[in-house]
Amino acid sequence: MADFKKQKVGLIYKVAAFVAFLFLGYLGIRSYKESVEKLKINGCIDELGEIVRNVQDMMGRNASGYKGLDYNLAVSLQFFPKQMFREGFNEAVNTYLGGVDLFYSSLGEGNVDGAYEISFQGLSSMACKALIKLKFDTLIAVGAYPSATPSGVLDEIYLSTDPKDIKSRYIFKSEQTGFISENVLDDVCGCSDDTCTVVWKFR
Repeated sequence: MADFKKQKVGLIYKVAAFVAFLFLGYLGIRSYKESVEKLKINGCIDELGEIVRNVQDMMGRNASGYKGLDYNLAVSLQFFPKQMFREGFNEAVNTYLGGVDLFYSSLGEGNVDGAYEISFQGLSSMACKALIKLKFDTLIAVGAYPSATPSGVLDEIYLSTDPKDIKSRYIFKSEQTGFISENVLDDVCGCSDDTCTVVWKFR
């Protein structure tokens, strides 16, 4: 009887040890995935920041605004960091290997090329939530979507646009980005795979 109890206790310890091993393995994998995710997000932040600096340095003080600015011109003027042209891809991609775009946009009625937009596609939900909250001195508005989104979605968003008028369209003025609730972030960045898109508009 005592031997049976010892065997039973031993079995319980073995099962507990096995469960603990699986749990620690799960935590390790999860921790690794979160670390990789943070690296990718930081990579996107660096890429976006460099693009904005390059555009501002080259065209920001141009009297004609951003006239003619599009993806092809951005490539020829080397606005995209070199690391965005990755092996196996014909065009620039972000750290998530999603598409990027850059094009002129209207600053207001009658000023059709006084601003520009940048879009990052193929993002994870976590990346979308982080990138939509970024702050830039020249940022006008930002929009986020759970799927690929065509260019120009922020074209009619101006400095004078009332934030209340665009909130239902998943678009936020620059002064709102630090105050987006988790519930709203879940809605606008609700992609299950890496299909989210974030679009920024700058002046």
